Amino acid sequence: MHPLKAIIFDLDGTLVDSARDLQDAVNVLLAEEELRQVDLDEVKSMIGDGVAKLVERAVSATGGDLSRLPALVVRFLQIYEANASRHTEAYPGVEETLAGLRSLGLPLAVVTNKPYAATIGILEALGLRAYFEAVVGGDTLPERKPHPAPILAALKHLGAAPEAALMVGDNYHDVQAARAAGVRAFAVTYGYSHKPHAELGADRLIDSMSELLPIAADAAAA
Repeated sequence: MHPLKAIIFDLDGTLVDSARDLQDAVNVLLAEEELRQVDLDEVKSMIGDGVAKLVERAVSATGGDLSRLPALVVRFLQIYEANASRHTEAYPGVEETLAGLRSLGLPLAVVTNKPYAATIGILEALGLRAYFEAVVGGDTLPERKPHPAPILAALKHLGAAPEAALMVGDNYHDVQAARAAGVRAFAVTYGYSHKPHAELGADRLIDSMSELLPIAADAAAA
């Protein structure tokens, strides 16, 4: 096992709980379309594959017109990015863990399918931006997770080889992207997974972000 030299994090469902703000934006959009509102659990089941897929799932679930999806995605982004961090919070232990990882000398990155502008806005609002040397959003490259390209782009920026890196996420596309990039993968057991956590194929499951620090310290010293 190669010593750990860098860690990449997913955002939604891993570092931050953004479901309430996403629900609010979805419901504003649905109200404009005269469609029914969706509850928090419904929205959580729709999160994870980027904004377009979230809007598609919400519109489909409420009987809307999917032929207008591109315009609805644009409108959703207008609504969401205006209030992307109103209710969004970092999960317990996240900031302390990030600070600890940086104190170990580990460079960190965020690779998310959320648009870059909204990602930066949330990280800045929560005081987390300074911990990350690289941020790759869902619109940064032509490809998104589960494609390995975003992870490989982050690693290039961090100056770390795939075999010396770790991806931490909450969903199947995080693990798939890590596998495709040759990176080891951990999954958190909270968040917005669309599958049972045991079926994600991760190298390890962690129940809280605080569990990561001692594991990373041992791996970095290996």
